[in-house]
Amino acid sequence: MKIKLAHLIMLLGLAMLPFSCRFSGYTTMVNPGSKLSKATVFSPDFLKALYKTELTLHGRTITGIIVIKKVENGYQMAMVSEVGLKYFEFFFPEGSPFNAQAKYVMAVLDREPLKEALINSFGLLFREANYNSQTRLKINESETKVLLIDREKGSRFSYYYNPISGEVGQLIQNRFPGTRTSIKLSNYKNDAPGSILVYRGKISINLQRL
Repeated sequence: MKIKLAHLIMLLGLAMLPFSCRFSGYTTMVNPGSKLSKATVFSPDFLKALYKTELTLHGRTITGIIVIKKVENGYQMAMVSEVGLKYFEFFFPEGSPFNAQAKYVMAVLDREPLKEALINSFGLLFREANYNSQTRLKINESETKVLLIDREKGSRFSYYYNPISGEVGQLIQNRFPGTRTSIKLSNYKNDAPGSILVYRGKISINLQRL
């Protein structure tokens, strides 16, 4: 019995190791102050952007163009092929992007698990980070990157962003239980990122702004 208990303690220690090292190099921000910008993917004056897109679903890739447009009370997103064939169109409500509406989905893609995965993946782009008493803010040693951590409805969200511009470099959603979503963003062009790389289970999406 003692041997089993010792093994259990060792396994628990190993399981906790990644969590203890995950935020290595970051220290807690005690008093961020008003100079700290808020995490931003699409700026307040964003109107529209086109992205050349490669969408890989369970090993199969489709290509085309994704159009993202700011509309009243939210964001409209549609993906079309190079010849104009529409794959899908979603509306992401401002303030609750994970409750997106599927305006159109091509029959071959019209499967609930797939639609849910696409909505959760893209919805993360339009989610606004929470700044409240439950939010944790950390900063790296060179003070060039802030890590914001907040929780909502069984998920933990992590935003790695520039403290001056607010530009987000990486977004992570961990669901308990559920699939992890990770988004890397770079090459910002004034109002939106120029490169968006999405990873979620067996789905990956590569968007490059046109």
